Amino acid sequence: MTDIYHITHVDNLASIVRAGCLVADSERIARGMDVRIVGHRHIKDRRMRRTVDVAAGGVLGDYVPFYFCPRSVMLHSIWRGLVEGYSGGQGEVVHLVSAIEEATDLGRPWAFTNLHAELWEAEYFDDLTELDQLRWEIIRSDSWGGDERRMYKQAEFLIHRDFPWTAVRRIGVCSEEIMAKVEAVAGGGAHRPLASVEPRWYY
Repeated sequence: MTDIYHITHVDNLASIVRAGCLVADSERIARGMDVRIVGHRHIKDRRMRRTVDVAAGGVLGDYVPFYFCPRSVMLHSIWRGLVEGYSGGQGEVVHLVSAIEEATDLGRPWAFTNLHAELWEAEYFDDLTELDQLRWEIIRSDSWGGDERRMYKQAEFLIHRDFPWTAVRRIGVCSEEIMAKVEAVAGGGAHRPLASVEPRWYY
């Protein structure tokens, strides 16, 4: 199994469980959902205009994004306090983990990119035989300094519109305190992903 990772604020977990899914930004906006945003808003705005020419088409904001690794470049920006409008730090961010094999069996349109998906240089693929186009040695490395390595580290897996909560297999957190919050929200439901403290997934 090849794991994929979606990061979100722990406070968003309750609405994800209630909705039964993670939703793309375009769906979040259409539904008027109030969430804690941990990403760069200017990049989110650009993703609403970046066209996708595979899967279901549309724009990048129509897809739920996953990374191919934990301890992402985005999390580094959060850790350093570089995300305008967000000051909660990385400790409040959780990793929701699934797998490519599970995601592609959902019957939803999907795609992946070889770079940060918002970049115009990024190539989009909807054929798993093209996974060798990814720079796995960079994706799996903790050393990603420099613009080129940073771009490849941020390759994305994308699911159109929404991603079922039942397809989330694990939740990785920074501390026992956050794990207690996760278990309070998700521990009593019919679907209970394994939650664990994963310090190596954080800076």
